[in-house]
Amino acid sequence: MASTDSGRLHGLLVGEYNNNEQVWQQGSDGVPAYARRHWRFERMDGGMIGLAVAQGQSAPAIGWTLAFTEGDQGIRAAVSRVNGDDMGCRYRWAPQEDGFAGAAEDADGCPDPLPAHWRITATHLLATYRREGGERTHQARRTQPYAGWVSLQRRRIDPQAGEHDHIFLKDLRLHDEGFILSIKDGEQPTGYAVELARLTYRSTRTAVLKLGVIDEATGKTLSYSWAEPHTKRIGINLRWVQAGLTRADD
Repeated sequence: MASTDSGRLHGLLVGEYNNNEQVWQQGSDGVPAYARRHWRFERMDGGMIGLAVAQGQSAPAIGWTLAFTEGDQGIRAAVSRVNGDDMGCRYRWAPQEDGFAGAAEDADGCPDPLPAHWRITATHLLATYRREGGERTHQARRTQPYAGWVSLQRRRIDPQAGEHDHIFLKDLRLHDEGFILSIKDGEQPTGYAVELARLTYRSTRTAVLKLGVIDEATGKTLSYSWAEPHTKRIGINLRWVQAGLTRADD
């Protein structure tokens, strides 16, 4: 086992991942969809990795820490709760050509939402869970953050507002794996949102980055623009609503 393996594994893990496209595709195919999950790994003191897992589009709270040791048997990661309680959950990681695979030493010792198996590459995280009906693999992609602004004509929510009166939100931050940002006037919802999602349409097999305007009451996309995935900039201008986003290369 090369001494750089732990460092390479850490470098691959750190980041955020979401299985939005997998869930969206399952819904398009009319099959039962898996839970949508978001994973976030971040570096912590002492060479540990913090892990946050939650359903939906983000995972704000670190719930677990992974402490790594490296020896003749490969890389071993002990999982503890963030308060330090040992969960009795251990993973062994092995390098592969394009990343690493991790397997729980005792799958019963790794409670949900921790999987029995991991697979990590530069672009994807695969988490396999064992259930009574068999195994389920959540296919998550590394998220790309974007920053930008949204402007909504106030007349859409207040007929008495002037034509040039807009609700303007700046310094926004979202990612490209199905992140929905509600447009608010202060703390008051306007009923509209923007969504940024990387999707692959089965009819064309073309991957696109979609920026959509959503009616929050119905969940329907009112209009959208699209660009190449990982594009530097994407925007939309419907006059009554506008948005501009720039890829944030941290």
